[in-house]
Amino acid sequence: MLRSPIPFALSLVLVLAACGGTAPPAAPGASEKAAGSAGAQAGAPKMGGTIRVGLDSELANLDPMKSALVVDRQVMYNMYDSLVAIDKDLKIVPALAESWDQPDPATYVFHLRKGVKFHDGADFSAEAVKFSLDRNRNTDTSPRKAELSDVASVDVVDPATVKVTLKGPSAPFLATLVDRAGMIVSPDAVKKGGEDFTRNPAGGGTGAFKFVEWAKGDHITLEKNPNYWKSDASGNKLPYTDKVTYRFFPDQNVRLTNLKTGDQDVIYRLAEKDVADAKQNPDVVYKDAPGLAWAGLIFNTKRPPFDDKNVRLAVNYAIDRPQILKTVFFNVDAEAQNPMTPAISWAYDASVAKPFSHDVNKAKQLLSEAGKSNVSFTLDVSNNPQDIQEAQLIKDELAEAGMAVNLNVLEFTKQIDQASKHDFQVSQFGWSGRIDPDGEVYNHVHSTGGMNYGQYSNKELDDLLDKARRAQTQDERQQLYSQAMKILAQDAPRAWINFQPAWGLYTKKVQNYDFVGDAIIRLEGVWLR
Repeated sequence: MLRSPIPFALSLVLVLAACGGTAPPAAPGASEKAAGSAGAQAGAPKMGGTIRVGLDSELANLDPMKSALVVDRQVMYNMYDSLVAIDKDLKIVPALAESWDQPDPATYVFHLRKGVKFHDGADFSAEAVKFSLDRNRNTDTSPRKAELSDVASVDVVDPATVKVTLKGPSAPFLATLVDRAGMIVSPDAVKKGGEDFTRNPAGGGTGAFKFVEWAKGDHITLEKNPNYWKSDASGNKLPYTDKVTYRFFPDQNVRLTNLKTGDQDVIYRLAEKDVADAKQNPDVVYKDAPGLAWAGLIFNTKRPPFDDKNVRLAVNYAIDRPQILKTVFFNVDAEAQNPMTPAISWAYDASVAKPFSHDVNKAKQLLSEAGKSNVSFTLDVSNNPQDIQEAQLIKDELAEAGMAVNLNVLEFTKQIDQASKHDFQVSQFGWSGRIDPDGEVYNHVHSTGGMNYGQYSNKELDDLLDKARRAQTQDERQQLYSQAMKILAQDAPRAWINFQPAWGLYTKKVQNYDFVGDAIIRLEGVWLR
């Protein structure tokens, strides 16, 4: 879950380059700046040591098929490899797939890296790729199912070659494989782990670090994979460090303090109120990039009063987004009224970006038209101080329009669990963002979306989003997404509030940290001074 974005002074366009394949449409670029000294490599890499990472919440699980949280991704990206990856410019690059061919618009042939082993000692192979992709796309409860719904079949050509046949051209397909949909797990480890694989995925990945333990409520430990397939430019095997520990700090003040004192080497997420301090702190390296992340409120469209779109619209008009940005996010974030971030500049349409103004009278009028002048409901909010502050401000703003809000403060993973089960009226929610606009929208508001927690359904919107997947030019896709944003403004299945920047935050002890604009903490090339 996320909260927050940045004033987007830059409008960056980047074409995703596929090795041996057809490039999908463009994605945003990432710009960097660092306070104090740059955290770049200084001298020869030093082997050994433990990297200590402070996260903003405990994880929900470590199974890529089940995961729906960005905090899960922070650990998974260091345990599992995906078929393709992204570099610092957000370009798609080879990973477990060394290259790929596209004999026709609906077929991808992946040529796999040889000599790679899973942490359990099993060989990485085409069978493992087929197992992982089929597991993700055929499991009804998986958020990956909607992400891979364009896949018609996965066939093993030979031990090092996989053919994926799509139902038609799919512009976001390669970008989808960068994340959990494309992470490959050991079939043997999954079968051995059974239901416990989600919390004890021993042997499951091919990544730089192997799972050791998960002490609930306290920490997760990974150790170096001595058989990792990557080496640095000098031929030194990666990773450099022996171990990674992740600890959980829901309080952003405690998390930042641990970084400043050197008790943590890297942290994930920063409260906007602390950005100026982090930029100026001589002991902290600060980086940022245009944000792919968005946050706001989900309405359960199948439960009163939000089964009435006029009530949903009333909330959108009653919310004072500029005031929230100023009071809670210190004007670090950018205003959001739909999920299409300006960071994906080619897909962003300013003419449909802000359909709502702060208009209390309009909100009252909509409630009156719905015959619901006295509306009350419960808003689920995580036990993060900043989230609670924002929810309290929203409560006060909605009260001006005659809506009574009861705040239900929950531990973060409990809140998301209830949302995924549709057990809520309104819930705070954030999304870490994806490099293709399909990843910003489809899974959340398409009627088949694996993260459509509000149970929203609109056939016209579904059709537009499906067509946007099939379209082969940016111009055509942009027009389809603009139409989709108009429907979201009319139906208001959510109240988007803010776009969040990507941050990199670590101490000067950390060397060779590759900050990527998706805000994922990748540690394979990091060493400690």
